[in-house]
Amino acid sequence: MPFSLEQMSLYKLDHEAPDQFKLAAMGLTDSMLRPELETLQIPAPKDIAPIALAFSAQVPNPADTPMNRGVGRIVFLFDPKEFETWGSNMRVIAYGKSPLENDVGIQDDAANYWWHWLMRALEHRGAKFSHEAGTVTKMSSTGMGALATDREQTEIEIRASWSPQEDDLGPHLAAWQDLISGMAGFEIGGEGVARIARAQ
Repeated sequence: MPFSLEQMSLYKLDHEAPDQFKLAAMGLTDSMLRPELETLQIPAPKDIAPIALAFSAQVPNPADTPMNRGVGRIVFLFDPKEFETWGSNMRVIAYGKSPLENDVGIQDDAANYWWHWLMRALEHRGAKFSHEAGTVTKMSSTGMGALATDREQTEIEIRASWSPQEDDLGPHLAAWQDLISGMAGFEIGGEGVARIARAQ
């Protein structure tokens, strides 16, 4: 079952997690979380690296409409062995998706725009990183036949990974939160105390 980020002070890590990763994870408790987001720690994948932490976030939408809603996941990986492709023994895997307003969605450079947004967010938060990689997918749907009167809908989806070059994961979590908030229409530099969703 998911548990709230408030419980991270209990360090829900494998008791055999290396000290380096425990130290890096401590920075997550000090991160300023976006107030627009509800964030939960979720079960981490077991088959990517020996040690991992994972979180999900979403922008709640009281109107229950698809616009201005961002969702995402982030996974922090640690392997005692340093992979050449990582350039580190830590790796961040991040995902975000959101519907876009049509005037934004139809822009030819929408993919580049959101990739640069993520890079800007990492720099803005002071995250030190390397070996960044990812894909940005823009998906548009147009109603036909009985659905011809429906508005054209566009979604953007980002899958990214990068390697932290410091033993502090806090700035990386904060930058990812900026990305999810930005995809939902909020400014990149927002600060505040997040609403933490309680586990059921």
